[in-house]
Amino acid sequence: MWTADRIEKLVPYLRRFARAATGDTAAGDACVERVLQKVIDFSLDSSFEETDFDRARLFKMLEQELDLLNPAPAARARRALLLIAVENLPNDVVRRILGVSEDDLNKMLIIAEAEFTASTATRMLIIEDEPLISAQLKRLAESLGHTIIGIAITAGEAVSISQKERPDIVLCDINLADGTQGTDAIAEMNLPDNVPVVFVTAYPEKYLSTTNEGPSYLITKPFDPEYLKAVIGHALINVQSA
Repeated sequence: MWTADRIEKLVPYLRRFARAATGDTAAGDACVERVLQKVIDFSLDSSFEETDFDRARLFKMLEQELDLLNPAPAARARRALLLIAVENLPNDVVRRILGVSEDDLNKMLIIAEAEFTASTATRMLIIEDEPLISAQLKRLAESLGHTIIGIAITAGEAVSISQKERPDIVLCDINLADGTQGTDAIAEMNLPDNVPVVFVTAYPEKYLSTTNEGPSYLITKPFDPEYLKAVIGHALINVQSA
């Protein structure tokens, strides 16, 4: 009989991808739920083979749902880069998910890179209490063209800086050393809708395990420049096109 153990372990990663792709927690989760319902429906068929529904197959089904929401070539290109940079999927698996050739995938990545580069040069606030992590975030963000307007280590500092400097985007650790929460800081800052918040955590599954709860954009520690660039770029483009 079909068991959901394997798929259940992949659900947080499906949600991470769908939320980042749509820029909306509820919309992304709805796409994932439709995929899961299709798997359940398939499992009732006598020809169902559990092994057919590996990670690539599930992401392919999810990409089809996302494509219905936004079939624009540029959006598909950005999702291709997310699959590689954030989900760490090999190029051949991404080609299978998207149904494209190697040449087409390379062209899509060039388009996405160009879009992400054009979306940079913003004023960024970093909320992170670990000096080594905040220094790494600052270095990587500046290498992408962003101006760091401040680094806060508590919710109070974050609110103070945001009121004076007005960030265009915020990178925010979820758990801060003084016991405050990054989410509380964001709530107090009362940011306008066109200022995306990218949360940083070492435990992404904790914030992706519940439907319609948690952040739309999540960076998992440790991270590399391509990972950071993909998530930040997607967040900025989503708010620009909203």
